[in-house]
Amino acid sequence: MPEAVLVDGYNVLHAIPRFAPRGGDVAEARDALERWLGEAAARHRVAESVIVWDGRKGAGSASRSGRLRVVYTDASRTADERILELCRGPYAGRTGSTWVVSSDRDVQGPARQLGFTVMGAMTFYRRWSAGAPPSRPGARRRPARMSGAEADPRPARAEVDGLLDELLARREDTDGGES
Repeated sequence: MPEAVLVDGYNVLHAIPRFAPRGGDVAEARDALERWLGEAAARHRVAESVIVWDGRKGAGSASRSGRLRVVYTDASRTADERILELCRGPYAGRTGSTWVVSSDRDVQGPARQLGFTVMGAMTFYRRWSAGAPPSRPGARRRPARMSGAEADPRPARAEVDGLLDELLARREDTDGGES
């Protein structure tokens, strides 16, 4: 389990049918998700969870209730931007012990490149609703994330692009420029 969880509020709210307002009151749906997240963080003994909402209600404000911190961005920032600011700022040294929860690729990609464990909304909800899911016989388990020199062995996007360029250049050299 992580020590901290950074949650993309509206992304998770709309991805999980239990919370999605679908014509209902968005404020009630937000409150329900916040309650669930706070209770789940306590159940899993996670020191802190931060849910970031796009600012409308209390633009630029933050509040804390137990293990849950609720953040509303100001009008000039999106929740995506604020989560990535948190990743680059106060949580930068905690990549191995912090999860970023969002199904938004604009959050997932950069957070993953920074070294954070990234989890989609539904995967996170299922894992935290029932505790850790039991292993299925024959199921592959992902290795735990490590920090420092033993960090995630997956290359950054720039490395992949560089290798692809090198491979294509070699292919052109061996094919005589014909593909």
